[in-house]
Amino acid sequence: MRAPIALAAALAVAAPAAAEPTTLQRQVQADLGLAVIGLGYELPVAAHLALQLEGQIFGTYFLPWFDAGDDAKGLGGQLRATWFARPSGRGLYLLAYARLDAVRIERDDLTADGFATSAGGAAGWSLRLTRRLDLRLGIGVQYIYMRAETQGTRLSTSTPFPTLDGVLGYRL
Repeated sequence: MRAPIALAAALAVAAPAAAEPTTLQRQVQADLGLAVIGLGYELPVAAHLALQLEGQIFGTYFLPWFDAGDDAKGLGGQLRATWFARPSGRGLYLLAYARLDAVRIERDDLTADGFATSAGGAAGWSLRLTRRLDLRLGIGVQYIYMRAETQGTRLSTSTPFPTLDGVLGYRL
C-alpha cells in the first residue's frame, strides 16, 4: 500500500518540474520600469543570455522631486541584454541596457524638444507565475542624459539615478 502512495507523491512532485522549461524561450514583454513603459521582444542568444529590443514611452517625472534634473516625456527604444544564472531563465538575473528617446523637456515656463539617452544595469529575480508568464523584479543604477534648447536656454540633465526593473514576460 505504501509503494503506490510513494509513487503518486513522487509523480506529483516531478510533474511540475518536468513542465518547467530547461532553456530560455522567446518572450513578448511588458516593461514597467521606473523611467519607461514599453513593449519588447526578447530572443535567447546563448544558454544563459537573451537580448531584447523594445519600443517605449519614456519619462523622468521623478527627477524634479529629488532636484536631480528636468521633467521629460517622449518615445524611443531600448536594447537590453539579460544574463540568467539558470538556463531556465528563473532565479537570479543581471541586465544591462541602453536607451535613446525623442523627448519634450519642461522646466518652469520653458519647453523644448530634444533627446534623452540612458544606460544602466540591475540585478534581480525572475519568477514563474504560470506556464507562460514570468515576472522579473530588480534594482540597479542608471545614468540619464537629456538635452534640448529653446529661446537660447539649454535644458539638460546629466545624472546617475537608481533604477527599478519590472518586466512581465509571455513565453512564446
